[in-house]
Amino acid sequence: MRMATSIFVLLATYLGLIYPFVISVPCKMIHHAQDDILKFFEVTDGNDVTWLHAVNSPELLEQGLSGKTMMLEADVLMRNNMVDGTPVMAHPPAVDSNLTLQTFLEKTTTSLSKGIKLDFKTIQVVEPALKMIKNVTSGQQVTNPIWLNADILPGPCYDEVCVPVDHERFLSLCKSYYPNATLSISWTTGNNMTASKNYYNWSQVLPMGKLVSQIAQPITFPFRANLVQRSWDQLQWLLDLSEEFTVTIWSSTTDKLDPLDLVALRNNVSFKRIYYDLPPDQEKAFEDALKSNSDIVKKKEAFEWKASAAKDCQDVLVGHNSVMFSGQGGTVVSEKTLYKVSNGAFSEFTGNVSFIKLDGARESGSVTIKLHVKDETGEAVLSGQVVSLLLHSDGNFRLSIAENDMKEGSVKSDKGEFNFKISEDSTDTEMRTVKCEITARENHQSKATVSLDVKSEPAGGYALITTGVLSDAILVRDVHFAVALPGLAGCSSLRCYFGIISLVVMALFHSFV
Repeated sequence: MRMATSIFVLLATYLGLIYPFVISVPCKMIHHAQDDILKFFEVTDGNDVTWLHAVNSPELLEQGLSGKTMMLEADVLMRNNMVDGTPVMAHPPAVDSNLTLQTFLEKTTTSLSKGIKLDFKTIQVVEPALKMIKNVTSGQQVTNPIWLNADILPGPCYDEVCVPVDHERFLSLCKSYYPNATLSISWTTGNNMTASKNYYNWSQVLPMGKLVSQIAQPITFPFRANLVQRSWDQLQWLLDLSEEFTVTIWSSTTDKLDPLDLVALRNNVSFKRIYYDLPPDQEKAFEDALKSNSDIVKKKEAFEWKASAAKDCQDVLVGHNSVMFSGQGGTVVSEKTLYKVSNGAFSEFTGNVSFIKLDGARESGSVTIKLHVKDETGEAVLSGQVVSLLLHSDGNFRLSIAENDMKEGSVKSDKGEFNFKISEDSTDTEMRTVKCEITARENHQSKATVSLDVKSEPAGGYALITTGVLSDAILVRDVHFAVALPGLAGCSSLRCYFGIISLVVMALFHSFV
């Protein structure tokens, strides 16, 4: 397997493809379990899962149990809001109903074809309800999907008072009483989400990312449908943290939804990772939009990092294709060495950096990117050959080699989002040219390029990215490394075959090493 991987890597390099990496961090990032909803219902697409809302009465419960609906969603409250009351199925402003949680559980958990989603509005009902779930299912082999839902963090709720469920107690209780349940955790939202100011901002989403980095249970993020487009970066980052995370798209009957937003999401995220819990008219609009748009899942490549943090590993969150720095900051270093650039060849190390402004943040910071380092210490593989890029949030940057040769540049970006490209080429056995190009992501005309010449032999080594203490956050993503071999470009068939054979031999050597 290792040999085959090495051969693939070098062949991909030869073809000009970008090296894909897989995440592995020693910061004890927890492996997240996967929910079993698709397996239970024997479907392969989250869009095939059907839902029935507010199953808070015996009549609706019987309808759900006898019909084809797969997931039954219901709300749990303490009867009359009494601390020592009975858990019943009711949605505020109602405080009572003729369906108790006990009856609801007894009928649903014995069903062989239904899953349940319990929505908790207050923290007071969580422990009594979880005790009841544990008692009802004790001694049984319950395979039904059980989702525990709560708005545990403040979100875009600016037009009214919204109080989230205590996240520390909720997560602790769920882990203690029912660790196999899927956690459906989200943010509070207001009634009217039409205004453009309403979206899941980084100040709301980053705390969620830090929470879920410490949770092993299956996790789905309920995401309001008409906020998907406005919160695109935040949603993609959350899903990037673990390939086991899913998103449940929900909507209010009064929301104005553009179905193309959901089509775009579906075209960029695996069908298996998105569930759709929409009102009938919005569901139909989405299905109609899907018919006229092709389904293309764009799987993102990853870069393999080892992470270390100054104080808390939650300050360095490594995803499949991203690294988020916050708080005290920290360092990530590539798991594998980057290839040496031989004579007549060149390499490119690319990615983008977003300086994220959080609520109450004072000033943004800077990020340092280094190439040709030995390890996380940042020292050079060969004496004096570390290539270092220091990028500030205001667009000022500095390229240096071993802190001796240095050039500066500046790029203007209103959003504080930049693309970077560090390239290196060698024309003979002694001289090498290192070039750095910084571009504003929102305006590709705004860019600056600096270059340095250095006299050295070919240097490999690791890539390292580090930050200091931050009052806000820095997101580094879409990091790629590629080596091109111009000598093989446009070669004859015979020469190409020899080139490929040479790469295979190199791969064999690499695997043994």
